[in-house]
Formats: sequence, C-alpha cells, structure tokens
Amino acid sequence: MIFRALTKQGDWTFGKGDSNYLKEDAAIKENIKTRYREWLGDCFFNQDAGIDWQTRLSQFGQENLLANDIKTLILKSEGVIELVNFDFSVDSKNRKFTANYTIKTIFSTLIQDNLVNDQ
Repeated sequence: MIFRALTKQGDWTFGKGDSNYLKEDAAIKENIKTRYREWLGDCFFNQDAGIDWQTRLSQFGQENLLANDIKTLILKSEGVIELVNFDFSVDSKNRKFTANYTIKTIFSTLIQDNLVNDQ
C-alpha cells in the first residue's frame, strides 16, 4: 500500500519525489487519519463515506455512536485486519475527544495511534 504523506494541516505534500509517499503501516495510519477527517456526504462520488460530525458533536448522548463510527471507519480502512484495542474518552463540556487504538495490519504488525478532534 502506498499513500501520499500529509502535512500537519492535512494537505498533500509535494516536491520531494518518492519521499512524499508513505508505505505499508505508515500508509495505513495516514489513510485512517484522512478518512477520520471526512464529513458524511462530503465526497461527491461516495456520499456514504465519512462520519456524521454534525449530529455526533451537536447533540449530547452521541458519544457511543461516535465511538462506533470511528471503530467502523478504522476496521473498514484498507490494510486493517483487526482492531485489537480501542479506548475513547470524551470531554462533553468542551466537545473534545480522543480515540486511542491498536490495530493489526496486513503487514502482520501492530500499530498504535490516536485520533483527536482539533476543531
């Protein structure tokens, strides 16, 4: 698997040839982060892709549904075989959350990473 590297702001990187591309586990992690940032209905050719952030972040009591959305997104990402561990914490007052996860990939390795909303 190959995936274009992103900047901290989420933009594609250019100008460095092959070093602009990530491979194997790094590509899988970057793909998950890209998919995580996608809003439901935002992609014109795949209206079902993304998370319904509008609903999940605007209504109280949506924490479990948001956690399930993120788990599903991770599991349906290319190269992911298994979600080994998932830890989700929410600060409802400030509408912030962190999702820490460990996955097994097609490369037979375990990857640990986290997703944090930074809106």
